[in-house]
Amino acid sequence: MPLAPAIIIKEIQALYLEDNLPWVVGYSGGKDSTASLQLIWKALEALPEEKRTKTVHVISTDTLVENPVIAAWVEVSLGQMRIQAMAQRLPIRPERLTPSLENRFWVNLIGKGYPAPRPKFRWCTDRLKISASTKYIQDLSEANGEAILVLGQRRGESQARDKVMDQYGSSTRQKLSRNKDPKLSRVWVYLPIETWSSDDVWEYIVETPNPWGVSNQDLFNIYRGATPDSECPIVVDKSTPSCGDSRFGCYVCTMVSQDKSMKAMIQNDEEKAWMQPIMDFRDRMLVMDDRHHRDFRRMNGQLILMNGRLVHGPYSQERRAELLRELLRTQQTVQRRGADQGAGQVELIPLDELQEIRRIWVEEKGEIEDLLPAIYEEVHGTTYPGKELDPMPLDHNDLTLLRQVVGGWTAENLPFSGSGPEVVADERSSELYKLTRTLLAASFKGLQSRKRSKQLDEIESVLSAFAFVDEQDALKFAEEHLSSDNGAASTIDVAEVIDLLGEESGSARKIIPIASDMSPLS
Repeated sequence: MPLAPAIIIKEIQALYLEDNLPWVVGYSGGKDSTASLQLIWKALEALPEEKRTKTVHVISTDTLVENPVIAAWVEVSLGQMRIQAMAQRLPIRPERLTPSLENRFWVNLIGKGYPAPRPKFRWCTDRLKISASTKYIQDLSEANGEAILVLGQRRGESQARDKVMDQYGSSTRQKLSRNKDPKLSRVWVYLPIETWSSDDVWEYIVETPNPWGVSNQDLFNIYRGATPDSECPIVVDKSTPSCGDSRFGCYVCTMVSQDKSMKAMIQNDEEKAWMQPIMDFRDRMLVMDDRHHRDFRRMNGQLILMNGRLVHGPYSQERRAELLRELLRTQQTVQRRGADQGAGQVELIPLDELQEIRRIWVEEKGEIEDLLPAIYEEVHGTTYPGKELDPMPLDHNDLTLLRQVVGGWTAENLPFSGSGPEVVADERSSELYKLTRTLLAASFKGLQSRKRSKQLDEIESVLSAFAFVDEQDALKFAEEHLSSDNGAASTIDVAEVIDLLGEESGSARKIIPIASDMSPLS
């Protein structure tokens, strides 16, 4: 039976006054977290000012790939909270958390080449959501001995979430339970609206004026045009359901076949039609059938043989460049179409991420063509505004000449047979070019470093990674290596490999990783 708001408010006041532990409230901008925070706000508001001694930290994690409408709503809400908390002399401190630069979506997908996330290779959740919120909560709990985490979770939302809530159910303190995440072992969990239904939540927030000054009717209108009721929760562990299955999630989410919430917003409100290019980009570019866009080596240089073929690894240089080009074009179109609706400044990829992607391409991957500024200028027609990298001795003309020389040498010295000779010749020429170019990059990098032993290690790793004339050569080596049983198998996530294989997932065999454990220019 659902508890009445007045009872929950008294319960919150009793818990708040019981000790000196700071509170952390997970706020996603959706209805459940809004209802939970309203109850807490009302509870503190009703206390005498001298008893409002503990800070309530309201954290909202922005993945930077959120639905732009929801991201804007949350940003406005947090701003209003700051103003009203100060005006009402309440110890409420809103915080917008974002992933660290190296954990951001485009840095990993376009920069490092991680394939689009998939059910058994869901690399995004920890990097985008869990790490930022976990670090904040962990730091707070360690500084204060313990902390209380308030989540707007309800029973009956989904079986998966009910299981998570059951794990929070064995409490040694009334109404509180220990967090099951070992990293948050000093954090208690409190679920103020766990007994409420979706209707209970709506009834409360529609009938009760929002205490920090935003319109709950506007929130209701955001929900009204979309399908099945579930919001994107504040994520603190991997057992939390993917936001792609909920009403509002990341627009890049590939855990589901389509972004139903964004689709509904566009269909139901012509003023949100400017988001259509975002949906189109996601559906066209972030596809699961991407094996042909990925390198036959894994990112660490290993070869993995499974079901008679190699498991492909990160996106190729060509695919990463294409993804960046199309993303910048999408951003440009969104800003142009959304200018009249206040979306002219919507940013899909900020400058600091472009700079990090450029650094990864040039310094870590040895791709000294330095393609990013040219791609930016191609799309925008203006000079790339990012800071410069250290210059390389070879320019565009030098690398074009190198590619021509490599192509000629390959045609004369690496004969081929079988079908599709042009394709094979191009692949062999490309592999030799990448080997030569990356060796030059490692050498140039070594000239700037005093650690010559490290330079030799990097050159060795480059030679190991580019040791094959083409994929067939690598496959032959892998098969011979497997049959001779000369290589030791390392620990591999079999489920991840099966998922990356796609259509062959029903017939998994023994997996043997082959080649160097070192990444080029790592």
